[in-house]
Amino acid sequence: MKKLGIIMIAALSFMGALVAEPAVSTLTVQAKTKVSVVSKKSMGATKYQIDQSKAKCAYAYSGSLKKKEFKLSYGQTATFYAKAQETVKVGKSTRVYYYIKSTGNSKLAGWVWHGYLMKPVMSKSALSKLVASGEDLDPSSTILKQPSAFYSTYRAYLRKEFNMTGQLTTFKKHQTRVYVSDPSLKTYASKSMSVWNEALGHSVFIKGTSKHHDLVIGTKSSKEWDGLNDGTHLYLSSSALHDKTYMDSVADTPEIRALYNQYENVSAAYKAAPSGSSEKKAYLAQGHTLYDQLIAAQKAAAPDATDYWEGVMVHELGHSLGLDHTPYLTDIMYAETSDDGFSSSVDGKYDWDSPKDPNDDRLEEPSLSNRDVNRAKLGMKLGYW
Repeated sequence: MKKLGIIMIAALSFMGALVAEPAVSTLTVQAKTKVSVVSKKSMGATKYQIDQSKAKCAYAYSGSLKKKEFKLSYGQTATFYAKAQETVKVGKSTRVYYYIKSTGNSKLAGWVWHGYLMKPVMSKSALSKLVASGEDLDPSSTILKQPSAFYSTYRAYLRKEFNMTGQLTTFKKHQTRVYVSDPSLKTYASKSMSVWNEALGHSVFIKGTSKHHDLVIGTKSSKEWDGLNDGTHLYLSSSALHDKTYMDSVADTPEIRALYNQYENVSAAYKAAPSGSSEKKAYLAQGHTLYDQLIAAQKAAAPDATDYWEGVMVHELGHSLGLDHTPYLTDIMYAETSDDGFSSSVDGKYDWDSPKDPNDDRLEEPSLSNRDVNRAKLGMKLGYW
């Protein structure tokens, strides 16, 4: 049964996208700039909040844009109603403004570029109900389609509820450069990178060079783990890679787990039985039988070596995307326990020491579950990549 690790060396970070208002250098229109209202119409009362990640140093204005009514940062947590909109032409630029008014402070009212507005962030209780009603550790499409302020507001909560680690590897414009220092791993790396890139619909992992890279893939001797990611280096175990019999010991199926548990129980009973007793001899014989059955079952279910190592690398790249382990055998991010003793323990939704889907075989090939992909998409929303 394989062991896959992650060593956390980077703190959680959040990178919000900034969207500038399309206008002159300031919306307090200068005397030389011609301003005209092209059209104005009423609209059904709609609730909005100010998207503070976009509206830094911006203002609400009078209808002609000549007078500042209030700085948008003053309405950081306020809820507004928009009841009218107008199209304004400033010089050669045309844009749409909404007239908004605070529900709690009548002084906070004016015309605001619609791009600074967002639907109100859902309440914590509503989010908790949404998470509880969804699949365990699998962010729903609703969670993945929220405004940027949602992810900054509930960053810590989302990280905990979906077993995220925070930013581990450096990404620029949602891409990280990967350099494969060991030529024998290039095929594995190419496949594992493409698996994530295709699933996310974006070239997240791209080829780097020895001089220009963010993540280096290589090997390191270890009998404790098959793969390990510390943020700047991704290692496969050279000890396991060079062991031609290694695939005979990694399969993980319900039959294998049942035989293993039986063997452990008989082994404990054998140790506890009186020395020289017939009972102890019986346990010894039973133990030998179970051991032989266990070895045979593992060999029969042994995965293809290429598939296996590509799957290990897909798992480790998942850590670079901000994903921690899960207790689901059908996830590429599965781990047997939330604290394996050699890598950082999972600071997530709950602890575990057995799989949540015990009737399934372990995923031991380069593929992803929906849960893997959705968590990776959440990682992007949280600014991990």
